[in-house]
Amino acid sequence: MAYNAVSGTLIEPQNYLPGDLVVQNVVSGNLSTSDGASVINVPRVSNATNNSILTNVGGDANTLTCEGNLKFDGTTLNITGDLTASVGLSASFLYGDGRYLINLPGGGGGGNGGGIFTTVNSSKAYSTSSISVGSDTTPVHPFSLYGSAFLSGGVIHKRQQVSSTYTASTTDYYIGVNSTNGVVHVRLPNAAACSDGQTYVVKDEGGGAVVNNIIILASGSQTIDGSNSAVLESPYGAFSLYCNGSDKYFVY
Repeated sequence: MAYNAVSGTLIEPQNYLPGDLVVQNVVSGNLSTSDGASVINVPRVSNATNNSILTNVGGDANTLTCEGNLKFDGTTLNITGDLTASVGLSASFLYGDGRYLINLPGGGGGGNGGGIFTTVNSSKAYSTSSISVGSDTTPVHPFSLYGSAFLSGGVIHKRQQVSSTYTASTTDYYIGVNSTNGVVHVRLPNAAACSDGQTYVVKDEGGGAVVNNIIILASGSQTIDGSNSAVLESPYGAFSLYCNGSDKYFVY
C-alpha cells in the first residue's frame, strides 16, 4: 500500500461502491494541525459540558448532545427532572419523604404517601398492609399491634402549654394549663375527627385551678361522661380522657 501526501483541498466520492476503482482509497489526517470539524458524518458535540453524559438526538447516530440534566462525575449520578424505570430500582436508602412514589404496597402515590401507612387526612394515617397472625390476614387498624410492644427508649408525647382559652388539636396529647391569671377553657375537638381510643391529658401545671378553675368543654352536643363539660378544680390535678371516635369522651 502506498501513501500520497496531498496539500490543498482533497475531494473524494461521497460513497465508495463495490467494484469501483477508488473503493480502497483511505484518507487520513493529523489532528495535531486540525480538529476535523469539517469532516462530515463523524459524530461531534457542539455543547460540551463538564461531566455531562452524551446522548444522540432524534435517533441520528451522527448527532450527539451533552445532557446538562444528566451528569456523572465518577462518583455521583445527578439527574434533574423525572426518573422512569421499567425494571426494579435498588438502593441502600433514598432521600426524601417518598410522598410521590407510586405502586407501593397499598397503593400509595398521589401525594398521600404509601407503604406501611397511607395518610387519610392531616391528622390520621392508616396502615395499608396486612399482618398475618395464624390464619388471620385482616388489614391492620390504624397504629394497632397484635400482641405486646417493646420499646428500648423513652416515650415522648406532644405537650401544648396554654394560659387562656384553647381549642385542642387532633395532634395534641398533653395539654398543660396555667390558670393563675384567670379561668381557662379547654375545648376538645369534634370526637368524630379523632380516632377511636384517642387520648388527651389535661393538667393544671400552674397549681391555680382551686381558685381559677380549668373547664374542659366537649364539642357541640357531645359529652364527657354524660355531661357537656368537666371542671378541674384541684391544684395540680389532671384529667385523662379518651374518645370513642364518634360523639363521646370518657374520663379515666
